[in-house]
This record gives sequence, C-alpha cells and structure tokens, in this order.
Amino acid sequence: MKAVLKAGTAIAVTLAAGTATAFAASIDFQAHGFPTVAAQATIPAGQGATIQAGSAKVTISPGTFTDAVKFELLEGPLASFATKAPSGQTPVFDFAFKVVDQKTNTIVMKFGKPVIFSYTSQDVNAHSLYYNISPTGGYTLNPVNPVIQGTTLKHGIAGAVVGWAVTSPTTTVKQTTSPITGLPLTDWLLTGAALIFGGGVLLAVRRKISQN
Repeated sequence: MKAVLKAGTAIAVTLAAGTATAFAASIDFQAHGFPTVAAQATIPAGQGATIQAGSAKVTISPGTFTDAVKFELLEGPLASFATKAPSGQTPVFDFAFKVVDQKTNTIVMKFGKPVIFSYTSQDVNAHSLYYNISPTGGYTLNPVNPVIQGTTLKHGIAGAVVGWAVTSPTTTVKQTTSPITGLPLTDWLLTGAALIFGGGVLLAVRRKISQN
C-alpha cells in the first residue's frame, strides 16, 4: 500500500507539470487509418460524458474541455493493422479520437484532463498489450502498462496525437487475472500515467516536426 501511495504522490507532482506540455500540430486520424465513426457525442463546455461503442468505453470527466466539443471515437479495419502488428501479436481492437472544438472548429489535441479508455472482450487477457499507432500505421509499445482486470483493459489518455491498438498473443493464452486488481485508485493512477507519458510523446513529435 505504501508503494501505491508513493506512486500516487509522484503522479500528483507530474500532473501540474504535464499540463504545460506543448502539443503538436493537429492530426485528423479519420484520414489516417481510422475512417469509421464508432460512437460520438457533443459535450457541452465543462461537462463530462461517457461514449460507448460495443465493448469499448471512453469516460470523460467534467472540466476536460473548456469549450463545447464534438468527440468521436474512431475505428479502422483490423485487417489493415494486422499486417503491421509486431511478431506474435494480433490486434483485437484499434481506435483513435477526433475531437473538434465547436467554437473554433479546430481539432483538439490536448485534453485538460486525461480520459479513461476501457475495453472488455474474451480476447483480452493478462498478456494483452497496448500500442500507440502513428499516422502512418506504425506500432510503438506504450511505455505505460495498461491495467488489466480479467477481460477488461484500461488506459488513461491525455491527448489525441496518436491512435491505439490492443493486441493479444497470436497463440491463445489461457486467460488469467492481472496482478493489478481491486485497487480503488486505478482510474486516478491511469490519469497520472497518461499525463506523464502524453508529455513525452508530444515533445518527441514536436521535435520531429521541427527537424523536418
């Protein structure tokens, strides 16, 4: 329990710093591998929402967006992501976000608060992985491990600068429960982890853009 509280303290410190990170230029993932709008909602300024498409759910806390936004949960054809999947991994779900500010009609890349993504499926198990998907379809393992409880995977997301894919081993593995179970601080820790990682990814993308 002390370890959990210590991790929580470190995350709380990073929350303040993470919000100052500069975000990269807007990317419309609907034109980069995720053409299908699986679910959407118009969220009034300052309010929260839950967006669900089948077994996938995105929980948005109040105060995440200062203006009203149209929030779209996008999906792409799994077959196209399977061709680039890392060896031994099979994508079981892919997704991206397209969030448009209703006042400025611009794509929102930075979220005021991380949103919580969850996906429940018999294809999810303790050996499932969570990857970032670049605009060109490349896979990069997200350094922040997802929380997996039984057949549900959760991950915090601080912005929409990449897409994502959930994978499971190509060879079926007997499903087991992840060691991280039953912690009431799960969503809070996911939020902090998302901000920590989000800042690093966005700085890397910004440097790459400035070098081109």
